[in-house]
Amino acid sequence: MKVSYKNEWGTAGSNLDPQRADLFKFVLDLPPEIGNAGSWASDIQFAVENFPFPDTKQETTDLKFLNQINKILLADTATSPITVAVRYAFNQATAQTLYRWKYLTSNPRTGGTGQTSKVKTTGHFYWLIPNMVEQGNAASAGGTSYADVLQEGLPYMLEGCMITNLKPSDGDMKATGETALVKLSFELTIDRYYPVSLSKMIFGKT
Repeated sequence: MKVSYKNEWGTAGSNLDPQRADLFKFVLDLPPEIGNAGSWASDIQFAVENFPFPDTKQETTDLKFLNQINKILLADTATSPITVAVRYAFNQATAQTLYRWKYLTSNPRTGGTGQTSKVKTTGHFYWLIPNMVEQGNAASAGGTSYADVLQEGLPYMLEGCMITNLKPSDGDMKATGETALVKLSFELTIDRYYPVSLSKMIFGKT
């Protein structure tokens, strides 16, 4: 049985639904030069806490024409480093993978730095959509699998990703709750960041 619902947020019939800010997946293709780095999917992907969207601004200049001012497009503005927080970095493989990547860019023990072309990589950023319609259909049919509770939505392409900073959270014996958990945060510089396909801008299924 097909489950229908009415979108109360003013986007009914447009296939563009409100997206939660905490449901996403961030995946990088680790540089092969790291060596024995493990898998991003099994060692790091689960631990990503947040990933802010970078600015996509373009510079403009004024051009005087008769009695008006026209704006002329110039180059894109530089993308600032993006901080990605990693929760529960007590997984040894997670910390080792991030440190190997950081040491490849700048090794504090030897003072050596890697070639930019060898430390940069690509990746993807996915919106995750609660897959409750299909889960409801599966439950009605007697299904019990919940492996696809979240489905991948709009994908973004990340090009020229390079780690530039890696820092554990500060130690504090008075910290309580979530602040008492050690977190690793690392900064990425990303050359290009854009939707893979505008036709995939569908955040919900009917």
